[in-house]
Amino acid sequence: MSEESPNREIFSVGLKYGLVGSVIAIGLFFAMKWGGENPLIWTTPKLVVYSIIFILFPLLALAEFRRYHWEGKWKFWYGLVLGIVVYGTICLSTFSIDYIAMVADSSLVASYQEASLQSLESKQQEFLEQFGEVQYAQTREAVSSITAVEIALDDLLKKLLLGFFLTATIALAVNIISSLRSRSVSNS
Repeated sequence: MSEESPNREIFSVGLKYGLVGSVIAIGLFFAMKWGGENPLIWTTPKLVVYSIIFILFPLLALAEFRRYHWEGKWKFWYGLVLGIVVYGTICLSTFSIDYIAMVADSSLVASYQEASLQSLESKQQEFLEQFGEVQYAQTREAVSSITAVEIALDDLLKKLLLGFFLTATIALAVNIISSLRSRSVSNS
C-alpha cells in the first residue's frame, strides 16, 4: 500500500465493517418490532446499543486497517474517514429499512405519533411556561401530522450525530496513542 493514498483500503475495510454493523442494526430493528416496541422511538436501551455498535465496528475496522493495510505514519484523517464510512453505511442502511418498514406497516407511524404526543402532554406545563401556548399548539399539530419520511430522517440524523461524535473521539484517541507510541519508540 502506498503511504500517500490508502483511500481504497479505507473504503473497502470501512464498507465491510459497516455492512456487518448494518446487519446487526437491522436485526435490532426487527427484534424491537417483534418485541412489541416501536424501533423508531429513541429509548435508553436503543441509545446504548447504537453507542456500542458505533464504537465497536469503527474500532474493529481501525484494528484491521492498522494491522493489514497501514504503512508509515498514522494520520488522524485515516481513522476519521474510516469511522465515517463504517457508521455512514450503518446509518444509510437502517434509514432505508426504517422507511420501508413504515411504508409496509403504517402502525409504526401511528405508534410514533402517539408516543410523541404522550411525551409532549406529560411535559405540557414546562413547555407552556417556556414557549407559550401558540408554540405548544404548533408542536402538537406538527407531531400529529408527521410523515414516515420525517420520522426516518429524524432517526437518521440522530444516528449520524451519535456516530460522528463517537468516531471523532475514537479517531482522536487512536491518533494520540499513535503519537505517544511513536515518541516512546524514537526516544528508546
